[in-house]
Amino acid sequence: MKSLSFKVQIALFVILLIAAIVYSYYWTVSNAEKQVIMSEVMQKVVLQARNIALSSAKPLLHEDPEFELHPLIMRILKTQKDIVSVVITDREGRIKGHRTLQLIDKLYIPKRGLNSVKDKSILANGELLAENKDLIEVSVPITEKGERIGTVYLRYSKDGVNKTLASTASRLLEISLLALIAGAIVSLILAYHITKPITKLTLGAEAIGRGELDTRISVRSAREIQLLASTFNNMVSKLKEGREALLEKEKMAKELEIARTIQATLLPAHLPHLLNFELDAYYHPASEVGGDYFDLIKIDDDRILIVVGDVAGKGVPGLVVMAMVRILVRSLARRKESPANLLRHLNVLLLKDMKKNMFVTLFCGVLDTKRNTLEFASAAHMPLLIYHCKEKIVRALGTRTKPLGIFPDEIFSAGLEARRVQLMPGDLFLQFTDGLSEMRNERDEEFGLDRLMRIVVDEAAGGARHLLASIKSQLDRFRGNVPQSDDLTIVSINMFPQGMTRAPEGKMESLDRVVFD
Repeated sequence: MKSLSFKVQIALFVILLIAAIVYSYYWTVSNAEKQVIMSEVMQKVVLQARNIALSSAKPLLHEDPEFELHPLIMRILKTQKDIVSVVITDREGRIKGHRTLQLIDKLYIPKRGLNSVKDKSILANGELLAENKDLIEVSVPITEKGERIGTVYLRYSKDGVNKTLASTASRLLEISLLALIAGAIVSLILAYHITKPITKLTLGAEAIGRGELDTRISVRSAREIQLLASTFNNMVSKLKEGREALLEKEKMAKELEIARTIQATLLPAHLPHLLNFELDAYYHPASEVGGDYFDLIKIDDDRILIVVGDVAGKGVPGLVVMAMVRILVRSLARRKESPANLLRHLNVLLLKDMKKNMFVTLFCGVLDTKRNTLEFASAAHMPLLIYHCKEKIVRALGTRTKPLGIFPDEIFSAGLEARRVQLMPGDLFLQFTDGLSEMRNERDEEFGLDRLMRIVVDEAAGGARHLLASIKSQLDRFRGNVPQSDDLTIVSINMFPQGMTRAPEGKMESLDRVVFD
């Protein structure tokens, strides 16, 4: 009896172990299947809403859009049984398309009680996705020539999805119960024969539980026990693969952090001191390693080379190109060439090593502190903002020159132009990357060149440092809680006014007069 009782204890242990494995399998597969099915349904619903938005754009611009939108909606509801409703509104939120014509021109109020979907990866700008246990609702903007003219609200019934999930769960439960019953029968019949092998299995399971994923279980026993050992080994292999994937992800994160540290070392550690000039710079990378670059290189006692660039490429590739550009610029700067010639030679050098679909926009200027002049050239970079203290205006000097690293010398040089600006006391100039002007807020609005020029007009009289502080403050308020999507670089230099601690307030020159040539 004692021997039989011991066998029963072993059998019960094996049954519980198998039950744990079966439950883990059931829970993992069931949840994974649910996520896959719901993800596919969500994508399907979003795509259907987008197709309706495309089909509704032109009718929505007509005088009586309901006469075209109503048949469209009825056809969709007739052919797509899972779609509960389709509502099309104009930009003011008034209904222009509905299955019930009596609701036309009434204000649409979205259904309450829906929870926003956490996974936003399938959504584009302006799209919203929410759900509850019965419905999925998606809203997609209707645009025409980049302007939002309305919204499509589509509600999708979860009845079919819930039936599919229930069927899948039932099938998995049956499989799991069958596996559990089969394991229990085998363990009871072979309890005596698996006494020793089960000890090895137990020890192996304990090692796996401690995180020793290199553990492999090897037993010499009945085929069923060997199969169980093999199942353990397969499970451990999968767990090890998952842990290695997680470690690899952590490794990549550390490498990105190292790359950002390297990027920081490529930027100037200190700002040079300029006689009769105040200089300030601001650099803030996005969440990933980016390709913004600026440098301040002393040519001689009276001249300093100012470089601001942006590599079209994120991550480590962008960093590599940025480092290459920095090395080449510093090498070419030793020749004391003009900004235009420096850009031309830099383009020739980059053409040899630049990868496809990558390029660089670059501003290059030489500030002569003795003659108070700024000579500059630009390779398709953002316009240079010049604040003239005497006229109390700010101007934007742009360029249509090609970017670096794409076009051969004869094409690139054809549009290359050198410019010279005579600076007077109190004048200020500002150069930046598109991470400033293209910064977006929670309403998906751009910060914009117009807004930036107004800030320069209002704050440039306070000097370079004061201006950058004002730009950063207003940029933070504008952006709100929206994460920074691109690197941000700003360089500002002003000439000290004569006999003044602060220049008079200025005004902004009309954007219609901004020079792009």
